[in-house]
Amino acid sequence: MRRCDLLLAVFVLVALVHLAVNLRSVQVDGAAEYAYDGTRQSVRRVQTAGIRGRLLARDGSPLAENRVSVSIVCDAALLRGRSYARTADAIEDSIANLAELLGREVPLDRTRIDRHLQRQIAVPMTVWRDVSEDDIARFAENCGRFPGFSLQSTFERRYPSGAVSGHLTGYVGHSRGDAEEGDQKFYSYSPEMIGREGLEAYYDGYLRGVSGEDRVLVDSLGYSVRRWTAVKPQTGPDLVLTIDPKIQLAAMRELSGRKGACVVMDPRNGEVLAMVSSPSYDPNICVPSLDHEVYERMRDDPRLPLLNRAVGGSYAPGSTFKPITAVAGLSIGYPENERYFCDGVFRLGELRLHCSRKWGHAAIDLRQAIMSSCNSFFCNLGTDIGTNQLISTAKAFGLGSKTGIDFPIDAAGAVPDGEWKRRMYHEQWYQGDLAQMSIGQGMLLVSPLQMARVAGALGTGYLVTPHFRYGATAERTTLPFSRRYLRIVQEGMRMVVSGDGHRRGTGWRAGEGVGVSVSGKTGTAEVGKGETRRKNTWFIAFAPSESPSVALAIVVENGESGGATSAPKAANILKECFR
Repeated sequence: MRRCDLLLAVFVLVALVHLAVNLRSVQVDGAAEYAYDGTRQSVRRVQTAGIRGRLLARDGSPLAENRVSVSIVCDAALLRGRSYARTADAIEDSIANLAELLGREVPLDRTRIDRHLQRQIAVPMTVWRDVSEDDIARFAENCGRFPGFSLQSTFERRYPSGAVSGHLTGYVGHSRGDAEEGDQKFYSYSPEMIGREGLEAYYDGYLRGVSGEDRVLVDSLGYSVRRWTAVKPQTGPDLVLTIDPKIQLAAMRELSGRKGACVVMDPRNGEVLAMVSSPSYDPNICVPSLDHEVYERMRDDPRLPLLNRAVGGSYAPGSTFKPITAVAGLSIGYPENERYFCDGVFRLGELRLHCSRKWGHAAIDLRQAIMSSCNSFFCNLGTDIGTNQLISTAKAFGLGSKTGIDFPIDAAGAVPDGEWKRRMYHEQWYQGDLAQMSIGQGMLLVSPLQMARVAGALGTGYLVTPHFRYGATAERTTLPFSRRYLRIVQEGMRMVVSGDGHRRGTGWRAGEGVGVSVSGKTGTAEVGKGETRRKNTWFIAFAPSESPSVALAIVVENGESGGATSAPKAANILKECFR
């Protein structure tokens, strides 16, 4: 009997020890785990947007910066009813009353309110975004009448130069940010600025700030109880650009009211000093978001304000291509002093190409032909040297290829040949096509950016990759042509502006009041047929002639001529460059 009692006592003791161990596991060791699970169920993670870095001109003035934007928001927890439906009723009624006070339309319907309560009840609902100072003042005076409503500050983009730099800066839209972090999803996301066009888009990853994180404690029904910051958002770095705001403004002023484009760059290092496309648009209209009706109106505008003509436009270069034809001819031995007699018409079979001077230029050499922009001379030269030589020279100047600029748009244009024409038009290549291309007409297409680059290369002897980021190292390629041949062409381009002592050059207006010597080339390209026939007028230049620090290309659509329309505008821009 005593033995049975002993066994029973041992059994009870073992059971008590086992119970004690399990109790410790549940109450002590598992407490942290259970507390963590409870926290996960009651705390919501909210991603907050980082602050975007600024776009600065080379003098430090902002082209894109951030401003404080105030929104009116509603916290459902302060308007909660006995049910979600009652809460939604209270919110809907309060919004209607506040809209009447502010003189605004009701921005949210019942469906959107219900959706917010179902999905994001723990965070405030934005009712009016980016409200005016008058709205803020009215609300502040009457905020006691609207419990649950408050003002919330965020950042929005601002573009101080407006349409002057619209195509350059582009604009931002809003994204939700990162969808996940590891295996944890955020409960809510603050709108994140993301580049949509222009430099905002190209350098989006560089400019973006680092997102932060807030935590929201909620009750059993999901309403917020308390909110705190777990990780502060960080500001993205500023980006300093090569743009000179005074030159940018001068270029836009010259193109105001016209369709066209202008690019000004430093041919020594590829820095883009100005890039303008006209008509432009004010990127501030895209803040905080681009209204669909506004976008459709700009998209359907026949003046095409959304087209960035400076880097995305494709134009026949007209006579601005003639210096390239001259280099091609000199490179295969064309005598620089050989004289060609121009009677005003170039004849090739049944083809007739007229000079701008109806009675012709008489006997002229290559330099004079550049100065006077003689079509007959260059048609004859082009057909003499052949398609392959002309095409290889054009490509050596970067035509037919993208420039490599740090920008989302970079049109390659077209340098046509027999294969290209067969592929595009299912036709063979004729000598007439070569004659047309020799004077920058026909199927040859370029962008103003490409021609600014060409102007710089003609002045310096090397081709640089253009860029907008200040301090960036640009790729530079020496042109595969004799310096002596380039000097001959440079002399002809100098005479375009200064004349030869007896006659004015076609671009004499481009040097008026500039203060330094200017070398350039006019161009007039006829496009369209019949009633749609019009002229696109060009001027390209480098200055000072002896040691270029500025290269320029400007095109004006529906102009009179390169000398009458574009050259004077180029002069006014160059004055600002050398002021």
